[in-house]
Amino acid sequence: MPNTPSTHWPRVLLLWGCGILAAMQFAKISLAFPLLQQHFGVSTMEMGWALSLVGVVGLSLGVSMGLLAPRIGYRRLLCGGLALGGVLAGLQALPLSFPWFVATRVLEGASHLAVVVAAPTLISGTTALHHRSIAMGLWSTFVGTAFALTAAGGAQFLAFAGLESLFALHAVLLLVAAASAWWALPQDTVLAARAPHGAGLLARHVRTYTDWRTALPGLCFFCYTGMAVALLTFLPRGLAEAERWAAPILPLMGIAGTFGAGWLTRRSSPMRLLQLLYPCLGLAGVLCAWSALSGWGYAEAAIALMLISGLAGGCAFALIPHLNHDSAQQARANGAVAQMGNLGATLGPPLFAWSTALHSAWGLAVPVVMLAALGILLTAWGRAMQGSAPRNRQSH
Repeated sequence: MPNTPSTHWPRVLLLWGCGILAAMQFAKISLAFPLLQQHFGVSTMEMGWALSLVGVVGLSLGVSMGLLAPRIGYRRLLCGGLALGGVLAGLQALPLSFPWFVATRVLEGASHLAVVVAAPTLISGTTALHHRSIAMGLWSTFVGTAFALTAAGGAQFLAFAGLESLFALHAVLLLVAAASAWWALPQDTVLAARAPHGAGLLARHVRTYTDWRTALPGLCFFCYTGMAVALLTFLPRGLAEAERWAAPILPLMGIAGTFGAGWLTRRSSPMRLLQLLYPCLGLAGVLCAWSALSGWGYAEAAIALMLISGLAGGCAFALIPHLNHDSAQQARANGAVAQMGNLGATLGPPLFAWSTALHSAWGLAVPVVMLAALGILLTAWGRAMQGSAPRNRQSH
């Protein structure tokens, strides 16, 4: 990725907004879950599949989209994903049967994946080197921001306008974003000649995950997404009545952490920061369990845990431009982040649910400690590979 002499902040904000609208493909279903279940007359499990199908597409095709991005062009991929999402949201505003609604959710997975692969690569290409970590920190808040915005006004909008209007509004916003991005972003310069050729799809996945620079950001992001949604679900359950003030603060602290990581990575490398954050994350999980058992300071410990987890997620995102300087390589890393992020979001909540069913306090801490320990091992491996990189270059 060539260095840009100055940062085009309006484009950065536009691309961030595109990510927020893509994340609302999850948030709108989470918000309207009981109403949709009642509307379609389906079980909780069936509605749960409708919610998770977007993530399943990202899990199965994340790296593939990252590999295809240079061939398609990042501007085309972004705008195509937004336009497809707008059309699908518009269809969801119609009186569909449940199987057809599920079909739109599958296609929404492709729409979502196109945006989350293209947008961060475009952000990196439109920011100056000294602003890149801040811009990527801002980008990493797109999921939390979508859920926070939806939670802030979504229930009132649903009560006033209904399900169909919710989907119609999302459709309009996505189509407006697609048109705005097509107008505001420069034409694609990465052509098909730069796309990988020859190897099969499996070989291309192997290429992504055997290159530590493209694999490490996704693996570290798995450690974050494996706990992010689960913490937002299970941490508030431990709040006493006098501590309910902390419930709306928890998601905001996660957002503050992911955005704050962008500022911190201006002063220190994300690799070094993650080496400090993962041990702190494990300690914060243990502190939450101890606070829940002792009845002292649980709200403060939960806030600290959310902040540290957000910082770890933001630093994992910042690893992409820190380790990968070519746009095609960044797209592969973004694909791995999308794939591993969806894997974490898929496996994390049931793991936490099973663990907390065994023990409410330590059941929440144990998965946090496990994911933190995995992060410690990953960053130790990354530092070792980083240290041997000059010798590897000399040997080749």
